[in-house]
Amino acid sequence: MSRSPFVPGPRRAAVPPEVNHAATSSTHPAEVAVTLESIGINDRVARERFGARDVFALAGYAGIATAGRARTAPEADPPPVPAVPHGPGASRWFHVRGLLYAIPALVALALLPAGDHVESGLLIGGLALSWALGYGVSYVAWSYLGALDVPAAHRFLRRAIAAGAAAAAVVAVVAVFGSLVWTMTMQVTLGTVALLVGQTVYLLSAATLLMTGNEARLLIALAPAGVGAVIGTVDGEIAAPLAGPAEPGRGWELGWLAATVLLALVFAVLATRTAARPKQPLPRSTYVNAVLQVAYGLMVAMLVLYPALFELVVSNYDSLPLSVTLAALPLVLGMGVAETLLHDHRAGAARMLAESRTTAEFARRMRRAMLRAHLQFTAALAAITVALGGLSAALFDLDDIRYVVLGVDYLILGTAVFSGMVLNLLGRIETVLKTTGGAVAALLAFQLVSDHDVADVTAILWQAAVATVLLVVHGVLVRRHAGTPVHHR
Repeated sequence: MSRSPFVPGPRRAAVPPEVNHAATSSTHPAEVAVTLESIGINDRVARERFGARDVFALAGYAGIATAGRARTAPEADPPPVPAVPHGPGASRWFHVRGLLYAIPALVALALLPAGDHVESGLLIGGLALSWALGYGVSYVAWSYLGALDVPAAHRFLRRAIAAGAAAAAVVAVVAVFGSLVWTMTMQVTLGTVALLVGQTVYLLSAATLLMTGNEARLLIALAPAGVGAVIGTVDGEIAAPLAGPAEPGRGWELGWLAATVLLALVFAVLATRTAARPKQPLPRSTYVNAVLQVAYGLMVAMLVLYPALFELVVSNYDSLPLSVTLAALPLVLGMGVAETLLHDHRAGAARMLAESRTTAEFARRMRRAMLRAHLQFTAALAAITVALGGLSAALFDLDDIRYVVLGVDYLILGTAVFSGMVLNLLGRIETVLKTTGGAVAALLAFQLVSDHDVADVTAILWQAAVATVLLVVHGVLVRRHAGTPVHHR
């Protein structure tokens, strides 16, 4: 028979007054646990500071410690806290975020140099690292916004752009120099360094604009890159080699990209003009969690970019072009749908917490809501995949069955990534790191044993199998954790 989560275990520290107060002003241990979470005492704090198994056990200690005391009525709710000025959904442009994610992905992946795998590897690696860095930067900025310290968030975002650009410049120079020394490539140039630094500056500037509710400005900044991509498509240059800026007739490509990067940077600086020192420093745990978010972002990038990584490493007969990763475009567009669903989930969770009479009722309603959100996301992603797939087949005369298999693969992977986003929202980042880490390890293991005899479709099917397992595992975990009220704080 399982033990109640409120049964205390061995502990080392005395229960502090604030915990005792939470117990005397609550009528049920679950209420005590929610109150503890609201004042910053989560499972980790309960273990490290108080020696309790988790926050529920700490609630049990408090109940025992205050068993003989009179219960007091909970204090009246304080006046509503002003909403964060640029929280999710605050901008009327919030629902175009999928498009804002898709345009740079289209430009970056369409311009991968098909003729030189060394430069392609550098660009894909830089894209993955910059993407992951954006996860960590956004997490810290949201922590400042959650503390209603908007000027401090703006200050941090500005510093993150400057530090990210400097770090990207150093890493890019070392990577390009190493490529010239240890490989036979002659493709990497100062243009490669500019692309690596530019994509980092753009992604961090874009994160800043999204964090500050400036989706419209980001759409304006993306216009030059979008125009360049359209011109390249019309000229039949999608997957053509991207040479350095000195090559005749190719400098215009870097010019379009540079215009987008500079516009995004200028808009980001303007959006954070109220930057100021923080009212109080963030706890160290915030930065630890930010590192975990970076690791999570890197793993998601590797899962999404795996087809291109396979083409880089394994040379086989009738290989797909590196632009094969453009098949992930529906997934990238679907991330806008995912953010909308998660935004609606936050509002729905608060409403269910207020309306549910018991924790069992809340768990039942929340699990149904989570199932409905997953079905909505899967249906939207499937519709986007079919629409873009049909358009691509008509425009570019694509009749390769491998693209169909890859579309199904990304449909499964996209739903698994959405489940991971839900778990992350529920505070289970350590669990998500384990599951996505296992998926990445499985893909890398396949990569290590593959040779030129392994067909592309085999690699795609392996990715689909890994994504299916990941989706099932995430589905089980979402069902387990979604019904716990304290996870929806």
